[in-house]
Amino acid sequence: MPVITLMAPDPSPGREALAGIAKAVTGLLGIPAEHCWVLWQELDPDAAHRPEWYAGSPGRHAPVGFVTCKESYPRESVERLLRLLRDELSTLLAVPAAEVYLVVRRAVPGELLVRGDVWQGDPPAAGRTAP
Repeated sequence: MPVITLMAPDPSPGREALAGIAKAVTGLLGIPAEHCWVLWQELDPDAAHRPEWYAGSPGRHAPVGFVTCKESYPRESVERLLRLLRDELSTLLAVPAAEVYLVVRRAVPGELLVRGDVWQGDPPAAGRTAP
């Protein structure tokens, strides 16, 4: 259920490019393709302060991004997701990977409306009992 919000002072790379990112994410997480959204927000240069964006470098700028996902994703999966996004964005936008900034926001049970209902947590995995 990741929602990925990317922001930069550049126009969107386009719907197909964003769909490619979503496909890579859902493939990594093993979830249906429609369970990942990628949003691009073009920022007015006067509405943001990030020195790397205004150091006189021509071309595209590495985005700042927020990944919202359920807290039930294991830390290792989230780490793989962050690295995948870094690499996908670096390649797609031709920006240094070290300048891509991403942070995860965890959705907790009872605080997420998804597919018309409030998510109350994932059921325990088969063969495992809840702690």
